[in-house]
Amino acid sequence: MPVARDNYGRPVLSMRIQVNTTCNFKCFFCHMEGTGIHSEFMSADEIERIIITAHKWGVNKIKFTGGEPTLRRDIVDLVRRARKHVSGNISMTTNGVMLPKLALDLKKAGLDRVNISMHSIDSEKFQFITGVDALDTVIDGIRAAHDAGLSPIKVNFVVLKGLNVDQIPDMIRLASKEKFVLQLIEFETTREMEDSPEYLRYHMPLDTIEEDVAGRSIRVEFNDLHHRPKYLVPVDGGFAEVEFVKPMRNSEFCNHCTRIRLTSTGMLKPCLMRGDNYRNIISSIRAGSSQEELDSIYLSSVKDREPYWKEEDEVARESKVFRISKG
Repeated sequence: MPVARDNYGRPVLSMRIQVNTTCNFKCFFCHMEGTGIHSEFMSADEIERIIITAHKWGVNKIKFTGGEPTLRRDIVDLVRRARKHVSGNISMTTNGVMLPKLALDLKKAGLDRVNISMHSIDSEKFQFITGVDALDTVIDGIRAAHDAGLSPIKVNFVVLKGLNVDQIPDMIRLASKEKFVLQLIEFETTREMEDSPEYLRYHMPLDTIEEDVAGRSIRVEFNDLHHRPKYLVPVDGGFAEVEFVKPMRNSEFCNHCTRIRLTSTGMLKPCLMRGDNYRNIISSIRAGSSQEELDSIYLSSVKDREPYWKEEDEVARESKVFRISKG
């Protein structure tokens, strides 16, 4: 199988597919996969056609996202269709509310694992962040995923200054108890929005937190995607796996990116942080374009990829971290 590479030599091995923009949560920091809010979405046939095209050029991992992907009535069918073409990992990012009902069916359809968003372990703060009183249901969703055999389960925890930082030790203990990987995620934004009131209020660099976790860990591994670290931390006679996702001004993160995105409106999106280099593939599919024409659109989108944060941004990152930390 040929593998498409961008002009920086980075192979494209995975595709993140936004299947809708509808969500039953209202997280105030949600970036909607960097696309804004759109009501249009692709059919299952159209998504499958794009998966076939991407797979032809080396994509063998798929992640379904939204919105909230489990709100699509055909989400199980979408997973089943992806599995027909992709032998690698198929995963989903979800808020977990629908997993008590869907986890087993998703597993049978070919889903390997889930990322579940849970940004607080405190009911009141959870509701403040999401607009929904659903913490217990999300925890039930984690357990349902575990019972269905979805593995590894990763819980996404966006670190928010003054809001949930003090909950990290409890989240690490919960990760040990419920057997999930805790992903501590840096609150991200674009260059243009780094001075926004929301970002300045809630952004917290993860360096100090990572130093503490690293100092208590007994092993460190690195994720293939973005080369990000994961620590094995002793907890109450057991262990927790803690992963750090630090995309802000991080050239290491960008240099190891092997992913391309597909928006709910059928646009190939080479980089989460950019909105100026989409490629419209859905219009060509709906116009009856040949496979060769779809290949050309896909390969052009791959060539549009470039690291959003480059090495020259590292000095600027250190200056920004200091300013925000002093806050």
